[in-house]
Amino acid sequence: MATPEYIREGLKQIASSHAPAVSNIAKVKSVDENKAICVLIDEDDQEYFDVRLRPVLTGNKSFIQIPKVGSYVLAIRVEDDEDWMVIACDEVEKFYWKVGNTNLELSDKVHLEANGKNFAELVDKLFDAILQMKFTTNYGPTINLINSVDFSNLKNEFKSLLK
Repeated sequence: MATPEYIREGLKQIASSHAPAVSNIAKVKSVDENKAICVLIDEDDQEYFDVRLRPVLTGNKSFIQIPKVGSYVLAIRVEDDEDWMVIACDEVEKFYWKVGNTNLELSDKVHLEANGKNFAELVDKLFDAILQMKFTTNYGPTINLINSVDFSNLKNEFKSLLK
């Protein structure tokens, strides 16, 4: 005759062998960046709705990576709950990181902001100041910056990089 402990252990083994997966590689069907969630489809065409892009649902944006629709991600279960969270992306559409009052965003361009200052705006101001430079020489003030075209070209290159 089986003891209660033997029965209990047998039930634990049965339950653990039928436990849901704790991780899943799935394809991204859609992304809602504002809500920090996405919809995933696994290899059996099962959809997973409201998959988190950040672990805690406080609304803070300390770190978030936005996966590209159609790419693959690795998602894990949040504790023993039905909730899932993306922890790694095959392709990232956007990456956002906030530390204190510093924001870094990487997408098709780079956005950096700290202490109320925007890096792209500061670079624009720097090039504007350079392009307006005048010098006094032994023969009097200069009228034009000799290499102003070079600085204008550099300013445009920075605009293609910074947001």
